[in-house]
Amino acid sequence: MLTSKTLVPALAAFLLAAPAAYADATQSERIEAKTGAEEPVFEGSIVGTYQGASDSRINEEASLRPELFVTLPVPGAGGELHVHIEGTTTPRVNGVTSFLGNSNTNVGTATNGAGHGRLQLSELFYEFELGSVGLSAGLIDTSAFIDTSAFANDERTQFMNSSLVHNTTIEFPDYTLGLVLTTQGEGAIPGFTFLAASTSGLGDNPSHSYPDLFDVRSTGKGLFGAVEAGWGLEGLGEEGALRLGVWTNTADHAYVDLRPGTTTNHGVYGVLEGTAAGNGWSLRAGAADEDASAAEWYFGAAVQRQLTDEVLIGLGVTETGVNEDLGAGFSDTTEAEIYVKYDVLPYLNLTPSVQWVRNPGFDDTGAVVDEDNWVYGLRVAFAM
Repeated sequence: MLTSKTLVPALAAFLLAAPAAYADATQSERIEAKTGAEEPVFEGSIVGTYQGASDSRINEEASLRPELFVTLPVPGAGGELHVHIEGTTTPRVNGVTSFLGNSNTNVGTATNGAGHGRLQLSELFYEFELGSVGLSAGLIDTSAFIDTSAFANDERTQFMNSSLVHNTTIEFPDYTLGLVLTTQGEGAIPGFTFLAASTSGLGDNPSHSYPDLFDVRSTGKGLFGAVEAGWGLEGLGEEGALRLGVWTNTADHAYVDLRPGTTTNHGVYGVLEGTAAGNGWSLRAGAADEDASAAEWYFGAAVQRQLTDEVLIGLGVTETGVNEDLGAGFSDTTEAEIYVKYDVLPYLNLTPSVQWVRNPGFDDTGAVVDEDNWVYGLRVAFAM
């Protein structure tokens, strides 16, 4: 079992070995440096979080999430090999994320079949470009390629609540084998993302084992596929963009109304974002198949403002509509979060946050946890 005492020494060595130049680089500079890099690029981070809740039945929870990202150029063939090594501490029994599952996207991202934290290889994929077409193939994070946002997408530096990181109606698999094809848009012609992956991700299999990743033909498993079209909208500011997509998950799903047999899940989604009066803003919406999904529809809104060179504030709210076939005792879930990120140093930031969650997991009875919960937290992020 991995704990904070075992993870920190194990990961500190490779973090301190990362090139010092990246400590002072901005995120855009890091991305530019990785693109077409002729030498290996190393980036590392450790994110620590602490959260408590207003319901006395919920235990406070602390976590650590160390990560290493490596980009390796491939001589001769061109392109790059991307490696992502990740660890997390074991989620606390009856902790905040046990009852309020969306409250911290940093918790439990790397666990074994028993739910204990571990160090794992999360991504390993090859990426290359041929003209205006890009191709990525291997062990991937499907949520990194679609439903993205400049202002509500990164649980390490932005919102921690997962409903403000991704659309809750999209049934993403965990880290999984997949293929992504992208094309660049120009003017009124959109850029496209075509994604095909196994629904049997690393964390989706009971054992959380790598051999099970390749067992894609077992009964019940299927294909996660998505097509997204994206337009840049200069009239909405520097980050102005519209993205519209459809997705499907063909794994076997029980019917929400408990009728006999199985079905598949599919849905639609959209992201609209831009900048105005010094604020970055993002709107998300989506819907899923009412036969297969407890979450029938979703809407989210987020705004971000840079108050000073060191201080960034974000505010967001989401509503996830419950499937009425679940019956009595279930209602729509509302989640909101406000955070203030303070850059203490170029490679160290502190982020206090407050969340409000109504009807967690659609449960409106209050029998397990209160219908209304406040979550207070602190995130400490060290990046190089």
